[in-house]
Amino acid sequence: MQIFLLFLSFAKAIHKIILIYGETAFPTVCSALQIYSLMKLKTLICATTAFWACCSCTSGELSPVDYVDPFIGTGFHGHTYPGATVPFGAVQLSPDTRAGNWDACSGYHYNDTTLKGFSHTHLSGTGCIDLGDILFRPTTLKPDLTTESIYQPAAFSHKDEDASAGYYSVVLKEEGIKAELTVTAHAGMHRYTFSSGKEASIIIDLTHLLDNEYIYEAELEQTAANEITGMRRTRGWTDNQYVYFVAQFSKPFQAIDFIQNKKMVSAGVKLNGTDLQACLSFDNSNGEPVIAKVGLSIVSEKNARENLETEVIGFDFDAVRSAARSAWEQALSAITVKGGNTDDLKNFYTAMYHSMVVPNVVSDVNGEYRRHNMEIGQLPKGKVQYSTFSLWDTFRAWNPLMTLIDTTLVNNMINSFLTFTNLRVNFLSGRFLPERREL
Repeated sequence: MQIFLLFLSFAKAIHKIILIYGETAFPTVCSALQIYSLMKLKTLICATTAFWACCSCTSGELSPVDYVDPFIGTGFHGHTYPGATVPFGAVQLSPDTRAGNWDACSGYHYNDTTLKGFSHTHLSGTGCIDLGDILFRPTTLKPDLTTESIYQPAAFSHKDEDASAGYYSVVLKEEGIKAELTVTAHAGMHRYTFSSGKEASIIIDLTHLLDNEYIYEAELEQTAANEITGMRRTRGWTDNQYVYFVAQFSKPFQAIDFIQNKKMVSAGVKLNGTDLQACLSFDNSNGEPVIAKVGLSIVSEKNARENLETEVIGFDFDAVRSAARSAWEQALSAITVKGGNTDDLKNFYTAMYHSMVVPNVVSDVNGEYRRHNMEIGQLPKGKVQYSTFSLWDTFRAWNPLMTLIDTTLVNNMINSFLTFTNLRVNFLSGRFLPERREL
């Protein structure tokens, strides 16, 4: 109860401001504001035993993580994504349903009925578009090199979607594919179940963008019978965004084609360019799912591989999903709510969930990270470098909240800020993403 009253005093100052300027301009703050608004409910602030007895209808069998609904905020101008992530993780594996307009900031909008595929990095609650790196598109169709896009968007229905903290799934009925996503801090994991007897392919698209961005360079290479590696460097909301990946699959490739500038090229050599895709085909005679695990790094391919090998052993999708849920269970347990009804608890814990999807870790498991002058830094053991900060009024509510519930995060954030300050660089370089109006 005391922690609620403390946070209530911090949050009151922004209530009227948010009402005037709206949620999208205050992405992280608004998550905290939702918590503040809920704290005003009698069920959360009433001190009398009689009130708790009358109003409490919480099921003791449910954990805070069970109340999280990642679809909240994906409609109107909420600009959140429903896909899988872990607290403050580097990977946000989520479906992309649109690009090129303001409501594509997170890659997903609830009004949409088709999706392009599943990319590994996303923003949440922002007013500008970026990321959407390394898109995977499962398909039973052959790529069409004569059209603007070599694959068409896949139709889906919300009744065939499911999302919870650290997990997302959808059925693409027209092609008979069930797609499931989960993550670790530095890796994404896909499980695609194709209808038995149908073609089973995955397109890796390095041309996919959420906005009118510029691709400086990209690479693709087959490095094993079941492995693809690559990278790309882009300029979008921020410049010089590097992302390296190592993708390993539970089945060897039955066939593999590289595509450059809408032309098939040999997969026998490393491919360099700005318009690159790979089409991977798998044996589907037994109907077993194709599982992919994808390690990411903004430093190097070597680090992407080390991140993957450290965080994901084998191809046990359900074990990774369970670990992601456990990470959220631990994070959300920082505040225990008593009283209220199911909707109150869903709103509260989803708001708390959204307050923990940013900032994002940008250092690798070995402590290396890319500085904003593009040099590679090395952290002391046990330290973490963060980026993708929001600076818009977060000092009013979000920062005090984190100071109360996660001092380790706050210390690492402050050291991350000191790194930026010591380098004396433009805040808009690298993957540091402040709200523009704060500059």
